[in-house]
Amino acid sequence: MDISQLGHFQFNNLIKGRIPMILVNLGVDLKSLYGQVEALHIDNCQIVGSTDEIVSQVESKKLPAHYPIVIIDQNGNTYSPLVQALEAKGFNNVYTVKDGLTGLQKEN
Repeated sequence: MDISQLGHFQFNNLIKGRIPMILVNLGVDLKSLYGQVEALHIDNCQIVGSTDEIVSQVESKKLPAHYPIVIIDQNGNTYSPLVQALEAKGFNNVYTVKDGLTGLQKEN
């Protein structure tokens, strides 16, 4: 499986530009890295839960298969089952943040 990854610069542009997306947060504190406006965007587009819960939440939004889904975890090691589950449901624009929150913190 080939997983598409976003680097710090790309992820930062999505957040600061308040680009429409689904942000799947696998247990990291992103708001400490961003200001109040960006934190509101994170709150509005973020979903959390187990793999099954996340897939169900994404499906319930009735978004097109190409709608961007970005997954972030602590260090880039735990997202593979979720990516597989989302792609199995037909979502084809799924990205992960390279090296997770740890990678973002190193770049800041």
